[in-house]
Amino acid sequence: MPGEFQKLIDELLDTSNARVVIIFAGEDDIWHVLETAKQANQSGYFLWVGSDSWGAKVSPIVGQDEVAEGAITILPKRTSIEGFDRYLQSRKLENNRRNVWFAEFWEQNFHCKLGKITNRRGSKVSKCTGNELLGRDSEYEQEGKVQFVMDAVYAIAHALHRMHKDLCPNETNLCDRMKPINGSMLLHYIRSVNFTGTCCYLASSRTFTSTVCFVVLS
Repeated sequence: MPGEFQKLIDELLDTSNARVVIIFAGEDDIWHVLETAKQANQSGYFLWVGSDSWGAKVSPIVGQDEVAEGAITILPKRTSIEGFDRYLQSRKLENNRRNVWFAEFWEQNFHCKLGKITNRRGSKVSKCTGNELLGRDSEYEQEGKVQFVMDAVYAIAHALHRMHKDLCPNETNLCDRMKPINGSMLLHYIRSVNFTGTCCYLASSRTFTSTVCFVVLS
């Protein structure tokens, strides 16, 4: 794998007019690219433009400050959804049994075990009480992409609603024209949705606007 990063930097250096490098990659790969450029004594030679996978994260530039200086990274403007926090923090084992992964999340988040546990020597794992609370008994910060997931769900819901109105007028259930649902037709409706999303912008394929934040490393 290290050889692949070296090959990449060599190819960029062989292209004399390649000075601006746009990176669409994961955090680890970004770090290795920067490290390889640093080892090649190319700090300050390239101007890096990073996607939102880099954004404002520190991990891709740990120990690579010099070579990353001046980089421009893009981060979609995020909005914290208060209602989501209230809902998630109100979820407990007894009122969220429909989520089959919630018990596993509970154990990992609170570092405890449900059911019978075997106390091994030196083990710090305790038994879950079920009364643990997010934000009180564990660190909690809303995932930055929650709003985008919510808007994606709303987009599909609006598309299905509009599709149902057009194909099954005056019907409350699915009619024969939607059995099975035509994927290409649904995609057309998804691309035509128009609604106010959680981020306060109009979400539509034709009128979609989104705010983007630029982070300049200096």
